[in-house]
Amino acid sequence: MPCDVYEAAWMFFIYACIGWCTEVIYVGLNKGHFVNRGFFNGPICPIYGIGVLIVVAVLTPLKNNFILLFLGSMVLTSLLEFLTGLILEKLFSQKWWDYSDMPFNIKGYVCLKFSIYWGMGCMLVMNVVHPGIYRSIRFIPRKLGIIFLVILLVLFIADLCVTVNILLKFNRNLRSMEKIANAIHKLSDEVGEDIFEKASAVVSKREDIHEDLKEKRMELERLNEEYKRILEERYFGFKRLIKAFPSMRSKKWDELLQQLKKEK
Repeated sequence: MPCDVYEAAWMFFIYACIGWCTEVIYVGLNKGHFVNRGFFNGPICPIYGIGVLIVVAVLTPLKNNFILLFLGSMVLTSLLEFLTGLILEKLFSQKWWDYSDMPFNIKGYVCLKFSIYWGMGCMLVMNVVHPGIYRSIRFIPRKLGIIFLVILLVLFIADLCVTVNILLKFNRNLRSMEKIANAIHKLSDEVGEDIFEKASAVVSKREDIHEDLKEKRMELERLNEEYKRILEERYFGFKRLIKAFPSMRSKKWDELLQQLKKEK
């Protein structure tokens, strides 16, 4: 178990990096190519770092009882995954992973298959991996270790700021696309109504009608171009997130999100 914040911080970063590597290998074997997994741009998945810390802190006294260790790991890590998915959806209006099509899932945030994987993984970590990593942490000279931790923390915060900015811009784009789509629909209805209502006056008011329809057609073209521009816009980090979370769903703009995913 970590004795202080220094050791806990090292454990967090090491297991967050190992978790990222595990995700990359798992997805790579399934898809046949590299995918930069995780919420962040760097090689880190914080949920793994936090998960292992919780398991080590709570279940170390049970490490020799394989059944309780397995069940405890399943419960703790599944609870963490559920809360993480729920919080991220509340903050950014996106459901980053969705297990709804898998058996024995809870609101799509967790499912039995991956809970079992979590339990097996934590057993492996506790009895095989962690002892060696903990000795390595204690082997690092304290002052040198603190310097490295500060560097890692700065990089982590910078990555967090960049990622949050990408997500905020992403949601702004979806919001803009929704407004443009609504405007296009409304303007199209107006054009149709104008044509229907003024059909009987085509001869006497032909020029007025033509000018009115011309202006509305130009506005429709402008809105369509703006919609297309947002749809085709590419910016740093967004394409990676789409690939990293292929089952991502949007709470507010899911139809637009699925359209964006096809385009990207």
